[in-house]
Amino acid sequence: MKGNNMKNKLLLSTAIASVAFAGFASAETKVGGNLEQTFNALSTNSAATSSRSFGAEHNIKLSSKKDLDNGLTAKYGFTAEGDSTFAADSHYLTIGTDTVAVAFRRDSGINLSGSAVPYIGDAFDTAAFTGVSQGSSLINASDVHDNDYAAIEAKVMGGTVALQYAPDVGNQNADDSDVGEGGNSATGLIYKGSFGVDGLKTLIGKTSTDGEGATDDTTETQYGFSYNFGQFTVGAEKSAQDVAGTDTDTVIYGGAVAVNDNFTLGVYLLDSDKEGEATDEESKMVQVGYNLGGLGITVSYAENENVNYSNGADSEQIQIHTVQKF
Repeated sequence: MKGNNMKNKLLLSTAIASVAFAGFASAETKVGGNLEQTFNALSTNSAATSSRSFGAEHNIKLSSKKDLDNGLTAKYGFTAEGDSTFAADSHYLTIGTDTVAVAFRRDSGINLSGSAVPYIGDAFDTAAFTGVSQGSSLINASDVHDNDYAAIEAKVMGGTVALQYAPDVGNQNADDSDVGEGGNSATGLIYKGSFGVDGLKTLIGKTSTDGEGATDDTTETQYGFSYNFGQFTVGAEKSAQDVAGTDTDTVIYGGAVAVNDNFTLGVYLLDSDKEGEATDEESKMVQVGYNLGGLGITVSYAENENVNYSNGADSEQIQIHTVQKF
């Protein structure tokens, strides 16, 4: 009897060791990354908020893929973003098939911070951000993907649909054994794809954060599309936010043309209407992009009116953005 107990303990120990060291199984790992540098110059009709600055971001990306013994496939990876700690900025683990998978993510996967509008460089909330408020209506206050979340993801209708759940909003940098503080939860239902139509690109979804009775829920609904025909691409997007009982509707239109294989030109318009404000925020932006063969460069010029929905508060911004991938 004693021998059987010892044998069972040995088998259990072996099973635990097998699970603990499963990560050492042979799998191909890919390494990549990029270096982005920017120059921003902002001019406003208030000299106190005018500025000029350089910026840089560097990322190292690792990804891997492994066929499991049960016939499923595991895909996993992370991005370490350059700062004082070089900490992992985003990560993911998906387990499933080519059709459906369960995913555990942060700052990865499909989300409403993306856009179907055919930008050449950064979107309005970055390339036209004044540092005061412009673009605030575009920042997804209820977006799930900035937090650690779980999702069910399925390939359908020429794209991907994801049902997402973050149990603790704000729990973004927990260790693998940490327990969250039990904050508000967030959910999302998002589709990104073509619906099977060549040249069509869509991003549709809704995210929400539970106010837990203390405050109103925060919700955002977004509809966006673009269509490519030849060298031309046109698109539009509408975002409707409800934050603390205040509605904000933002509409963006854009179009881009590939002049040749290396040079692209785009024009974009934004109008943001916030409940209770007498004026709308409005922006116009022009972008040009050029591929130098190993170095991509974009230049964005934006004119913003009624910044922070304040009549007569105007600004201009130019951004030069370079990207090198390795």
